[in-house]
Amino acid sequence: MYKTISKLIVNRMQQVLDLLIDHSQNAFVPGCNISDNILLAQELLAGYNQLRLPPRCTIKAYDSVEWDFLLEALKLFNFPTRFIGWIEQCVSTATFSVSLNGSIYGFFPGARGLRQGDPMSPYLFVLVMETWNSLLRYRVLNNHLFQFHWKSSEQRILSLCFADDVLLFCRADIDSIQVIKDTLSEFAVLSGLKVNPQKSQIILSKAVQQDKQQMIDVLGFQEGFLPVRYLGVPLISSRLKIADCKPLIDKLDSRIAGWSHLNLSFAGRAQLIQSVLSTLHSYWASVFILPKGIIKILKQN
Repeated sequence: MYKTISKLIVNRMQQVLDLLIDHSQNAFVPGCNISDNILLAQELLAGYNQLRLPPRCTIKAYDSVEWDFLLEALKLFNFPTRFIGWIEQCVSTATFSVSLNGSIYGFFPGARGLRQGDPMSPYLFVLVMETWNSLLRYRVLNNHLFQFHWKSSEQRILSLCFADDVLLFCRADIDSIQVIKDTLSEFAVLSGLKVNPQKSQIILSKAVQQDKQQMIDVLGFQEGFLPVRYLGVPLISSRLKIADCKPLIDKLDSRIAGWSHLNLSFAGRAQLIQSVLSTLHSYWASVFILPKGIIKILKQN
């Protein structure tokens, strides 16, 4: 019964989501594609002075969302009061139990977070992250010290979000990075979503040397270097090389190795290749022009 109600709410939310969400977010938004984020990120990284937070930059994203903040966000988006009440009932009635030595003990109510596996949770999280985008834009536009990344100053692109995978772009100077840091801290207090410094990186151009260590210290992130993985593919600042495709080859080889002990017919092998292996390289091919050498290796495998 709960899943039916949740699905009905999702169906209604989907009708207006593309009107509420900024173009910098693509997850679960009708008409948007994951490759949009990757292609735009590649374009912005083909230059200098990047600031980037890598994938999974929030800690246990679904588990950390404050309910009060979520409800206030829904009011901000002008959802009807009755509709918000339905969502509140779905979110706040979750109970949990503890598994010890294979046995389940007790039930206790939650105090924050979204249900894992609930069809409604991804859409609610996207709305929460849209408040992050709004807060960041407000803080940046009201601070004359902030400088945009040089390739995004005209379009005023500040971030790219795909669920909890966030890329941030700004000029590599102390003032701009301090604005980013302060906004992240403010959002953490309001929403409960906090950046994990161990999984976050700041990537700077090789030309940036002045105040480099100070910028790293302000954010508290480790320094990263291109290429890095984003949404399953490498982010690079030049043409894709064969060496950059090693993760794709390794993943294909591991899948094939896992099937080697199976006694499959020719039709069975063909079905696995079509449904699994073809999907992997098709995803890469939707973003990159694969080198001829890689295509040759794929055919050999």
